[in-house]
Amino acid sequence: MRITETRLTPSRLELIRPLRTARATYTLREGFLVHLVDEEGRVGQGEAMPLVEFGTESLSVCQQVLHSHLRGLREQNLADNLDAIEDAFALPSQGPGQGRALRLRPSEEVPHAPAADHAVEMALLDLLSQRREIPLCRLLDRAARQEVLVNALLTAEEPQELAEEARKAVAEGYKTLKLKVAGRPLDEDEARVRAVRQAVGPDVNIRLDANGGWTETEAVHAVDRLGWYGLELCEQPVPPQELRALWRLQRRAPFPLAADEALASPEAIPVLLGLAGGNARGAGVRPEAHGLGRFVAGADVRAPGGQHRLGGVRHERDGRSGVSGGGGAFGGGAALGPPGLGAGRGQPLRPRGALGAPLPARSGTHPAAGRAGTRAFSMSRVP
Repeated sequence: MRITETRLTPSRLELIRPLRTARATYTLREGFLVHLVDEEGRVGQGEAMPLVEFGTESLSVCQQVLHSHLRGLREQNLADNLDAIEDAFALPSQGPGQGRALRLRPSEEVPHAPAADHAVEMALLDLLSQRREIPLCRLLDRAARQEVLVNALLTAEEPQELAEEARKAVAEGYKTLKLKVAGRPLDEDEARVRAVRQAVGPDVNIRLDANGGWTETEAVHAVDRLGWYGLELCEQPVPPQELRALWRLQRRAPFPLAADEALASPEAIPVLLGLAGGNARGAGVRPEAHGLGRFVAGADVRAPGGQHRLGGVRHERDGRSGVSGGGGAFGGGAALGPPGLGAGRGQPLRPRGALGAPLPARSGTHPAAGRAGTRAFSMSRVP
């Protein structure tokens, strides 16, 4: 493919309701939309929504690197295969890319910027899937599923409001609900979890996300008390750098624990699997922090005890914007995630200049295969 035109557009997405996590309270997200046009007029779309606390670069660095990447792509030829896209993001120290000329990081001076890389990677993958006339998920894995289960992120603070939000989500067809925990007293978190469980009954999955907000001691108390509520899993209960603490906690917890922010680099995965002796329970992959095609390509990880297929792909933004970042998450989820594990679906957003037609989830699923490219995955939903 030859890239004949590039465009970069600022994007501002306002949350309908503030989202409180153990790290911060979010009211909006800012980033950039990337458009790449090939020689036949096809348009590939990508999205960067950086969030430093989740392992990405700052907004200003993201913009700087995006401008650099787009300059490097203009009027350049790229082979129509996944290897060429992967090689384009390789560091100079990683060799000449097996003879492939295009490198978006010609020197070490280009800052590390996973969100910017993701946006351009997503646009290139979008173009490639259109050129091959297949959906993105089938480009990544020929055996990808038609639909991806999704969870509903509950954002209310008070138990009574949270219970009502949970009932509405279940009425919409969601079978998995997600709550943010930590950053508040454990008594409050237990009351919130209890309210949701009482509201939806025993047959709905409830998962927690602590965003690394507990110390190991606090996490031990939390899993002991919250384990009584039949939880599906808990994401990142301890700080991301404390891999051994996560392993020790998993040996005690009555439900699976999933690494999330700990996966700021895929290199953490063999470490986690090795610490667990091959019994690591899950990994939540954020395309904007970890990459999509490159991560799916390396999803089969060798570790003591055998080979492991990792899963749990979701959109970094925990929201629905109607642009290709969501498509990347659900394309990756269809190609990578376990069939019974819901991918992330989050807080509704009010787009500012976002693209894509509304496509709400149907009975707790999002389509993962449709027409070529990523726009089959449009996730926009604006009340």
